[in-house]
Amino acid sequence: MINLDKFTIVSYDQISGFDRTNGSLVLIMDELSDFSLAHTEEKSDITGKAGRVIGSLKKNKSVTGSGTNGLLSGGALAAMVGGEIVDGDKLNVHYTDVLTVQNDKATTTLKAIGTAGNEIGTVYVPGDSGAFITDGTKLTQAASAGTTGTFAYDPDTKELSFHTNELADGTQIYVFYTAEVEGKELKNDANKFSKTLALYVDCTCQDACDNQFHGQFIIERADFSGSFTLQGGTDPATQGFEFTTLPNLCTGKTDLWDFIVFD
Repeated sequence: MINLDKFTIVSYDQISGFDRTNGSLVLIMDELSDFSLAHTEEKSDITGKAGRVIGSLKKNKSVTGSGTNGLLSGGALAAMVGGEIVDGDKLNVHYTDVLTVQNDKATTTLKAIGTAGNEIGTVYVPGDSGAFITDGTKLTQAASAGTTGTFAYDPDTKELSFHTNELADGTQIYVFYTAEVEGKELKNDANKFSKTLALYVDCTCQDACDNQFHGQFIIERADFSGSFTLQGGTDPATQGFEFTTLPNLCTGKTDLWDFIVFD
């Protein structure tokens, strides 16, 4: 038997979010390092003779969910920026290559794209100090590396060619270019805003007799906040999130959440 007279929530296990229109899965966060449901309501005192309190008026009940997932969730990011994650085989990225010259040649990691004959434009050769922006040499792309200070590029072979003996073997160069890649893309459009999803928060509960059982918060309308920070550094980036629960007005229900426990 499930005893709810004395129980605790041992862990929040997973949050799953679904599109409220078509029911499709939007996000899963299952590495929750913390989660909370904060409840507030406003109360105004009703006063009578001599200013004594004779009652109260309660209003504006509100629930806010917030937490941190140990891993970034693409679906959660999409929900917070109001975007969609799409597959793409022709996505443009700006790529950085640090290459080593050998026999007046070097090969880019990816195929540089752009205007024919100017796919890369400039190759940066560090100076004696190691700086390549404020010091060093800049080589300019040309049809051929026939003169000092120029280089040629063949997109089909990804090969850079330099003027004979201008760069010694082992010279390190910096190359910046646009490349076409296959991957996934999420756009953060300034005219699109965070989403409202159907949310299910699964947790593990335990009663005073050490019996464990499953719990689930059902939130029919979770309005995600679009205010968040993507932070990295000495620690890996985590997924902070926040949402406000709303009554499901389209069905006439005023529940901010339901909580169901089961074996």
